[in-house]
Amino acid sequence: MKKFISITAGIASCVLLCNIQAIAQGVVVSSDMQDVRYVGKTYNGIKGSPYLLPDWANGKVKLTDGTVYEGLKLQYDQLKDELIFSLEDNRPKAFMYPVKEFTIKDESNKVVLNEKMFRSGFTPIDGSTDKSFYEILQDGNTALVKRTSKKIVEERAPGDTYKTKQISSSEKYYLASGNNLIKIKKDKKSFLEALPDPKKASQVDKFIADKKLNLKNENALSQAIAYYNSL
Repeated sequence: MKKFISITAGIASCVLLCNIQAIAQGVVVSSDMQDVRYVGKTYNGIKGSPYLLPDWANGKVKLTDGTVYEGLKLQYDQLKDELIFSLEDNRPKAFMYPVKEFTIKDESNKVVLNEKMFRSGFTPIDGSTDKSFYEILQDGNTALVKRTSKKIVEERAPGDTYKTKQISSSEKYYLASGNNLIKIKKDKKSFLEALPDPKKASQVDKFIADKKLNLKNENALSQAIAYYNSL
């Protein structure tokens, strides 16, 4: 009888361990829960932040295999173009499997101020890869997306004697049809010429004029592409 209980307990422990390992393998980069390099709000001695937000924020993650995780604490390192997360131990970790999409909430006093969505898997362009993340400003059959790139540069600020290292940020905008991207400038001519269906361009042009949209503004670009998708 004792032998039977021992075997049963052993099987139960094995099942529990396998379940825990399966969960861990789906989230972390390695089975030994290896932490990733996280430098806080800034890199030492470098002006500016490599991160999207100043602090960890709540978010939802979808992997390329369709697995979805909710309630994670996320941070997006735009210098490395890497999404990291933190669990109960508040130690940053990387995902074992590729991330397809994530949303991250910019919160203050538990009130959501802004929620941003990012997606990967687009055809490489302008030095990106298929793992690069793009912010989805307006989703739809034709989406408006933005890629923010950060890099470390050495510059001398006005009045300073020596150059200092700082993080420089640049933004590029695209229209996305499926996985394909068409680069646009934030002006009406570039936007209309990039529309996949040129027959609708005149209607969109009229919409922009009627609404007095300034396409140098992201919100105006979003309104214009939302109208295009409604035609």
